[in-house]
Amino acid sequence: MSITAAGPDPSARIRERPEVVSPPPASLPGWVDRLIGDAPVRAVSARDGRPGVERRESAGWRLVSVVLAGARGLDVLTFQQAVMDGFAAVLDQLEPRGTVHPVRFWAFVPDIHARLEPDLDRYMVFNAARFAAYSAWYGGREAFPRALPTASAVGTFGQDLVLHCLAADTPGRPVENPRQVPAYRYSRRFGPLPPCFARATLVARPAQRALLLVGGTASIRGEASMHESDLGAQMDETLANLASVAEAACGTSGTSDGPAALAGYRHLRAYHRREGDRAEVESRMREAFPGLERLELLSAELCRPELLVEVEGVAEGPEAAADS
Repeated sequence: MSITAAGPDPSARIRERPEVVSPPPASLPGWVDRLIGDAPVRAVSARDGRPGVERRESAGWRLVSVVLAGARGLDVLTFQQAVMDGFAAVLDQLEPRGTVHPVRFWAFVPDIHARLEPDLDRYMVFNAARFAAYSAWYGGREAFPRALPTASAVGTFGQDLVLHCLAADTPGRPVENPRQVPAYRYSRRFGPLPPCFARATLVARPAQRALLLVGGTASIRGEASMHESDLGAQMDETLANLASVAEAACGTSGTSDGPAALAGYRHLRAYHRREGDRAEVESRMREAFPGLERLELLSAELCRPELLVEVEGVAEGPEAAADS
């Protein structure tokens, strides 16, 4: 008995999605390159003690990048000053204020949990430097709730610290997650100064749906890490947080179920701490996000040593946000 094909399998396209890739360490997500396109790179020389940067811009977006060479070998005070200078050099490229607005930062921090002092690891020192840089830029911490961009910071195995900033011609709207304490209000158990970022940023676009830029999201409730050593439970918590922040952006917190709230995500990157967890992370991501077009998977140290997975990405914002 033979079976004759009746035409293309309508489910084939669904099975083929998403595109799954493994980008190099310390690289930007693919959606950023698509957003900027083939815009030429403009090198800006170091000045006033601040490092040189690279700058690209296209159609209402600007990307500014800086490499702090040899950051892994710096002592605590020199490292903190280098990070402050790096942020200042990036933010210099967004002058005059009101012209370009930072909406998303990425930081790739070498040996992120190395102890620089008995009670301070490198990520805590990075946070203190970022806090100082933002306080200077925004004119004080009082502006954080209405102005902070979203962000992620993961570890790398190299020597350099790499910092990228995506900015837009229109200001973004910070979005917080009702399930979590805003990062800039964390207690001192996470360092002398808290990490500074919004959970997500909603960016309006003319005649298009808004973009929801979601920062590094992990198994954290309130400010506490949840489900230590349990990848499955950490994935559940992370997915719940991704759903919650999407609902918050749409003003529908608590009114829809989690799976529906995840349908708007299009491009995601998942960092997994243990290389052996990749297959399970990929499987869970494929299952949870029906609209996902691209999934990037990278092995990396995360901002807390007990976390096993962190997810960031882009979702479609609410229809009305594009006209607001």
